[in-house]
Amino acid sequence: MEEFFYIGCQIDEVKLIDLVLRRYHSLDCMKVLSVEQFIKLVLMALEDEQKEKFRHEWLALLPAMVFGNHYMTFEQYYETVTGANVDLRPVDEIIAEIDRKHAEARADGIGDF
Repeated sequence: MEEFFYIGCQIDEVKLIDLVLRRYHSLDCMKVLSVEQFIKLVLMALEDEQKEKFRHEWLALLPAMVFGNHYMTFEQYYETVTGANVDLRPVDEIIAEIDRKHAEARADGIGDF
C-alpha cells in the first residue's frame, strides 16, 4: 500500500493514463485489477519506459564508444546510469575485501601491490 501513495505523489493522473493507454490501449482491463496488481503494473510500465529512454541514450552514444575504444554493453550502461552497480556494503567491508584480494595477488605473484 505504501507504493500506492509513493506512485500517487510521483505521477499526475494524465501521465498515468497516457502511460497505461500507450502500453495497453484500453483502460477496461484496469477495472478487474486489485490495487496491488495495478501498482505492480504501473511500476513495471515506469521501469520499462525508463529502460527504453536509457536504451535510446546508449544507442546515441554507441558510435563514440566503438570508435573511442570504450565500448560497454547496454546492461553495463544501464547499471551505471541507474546506480545498480553501486556497492552498498560498509566501507570497512569493501576495504577488507580489497586488502584480501591484494594479499592473494601478491601470494600468486601477480603484480607488486
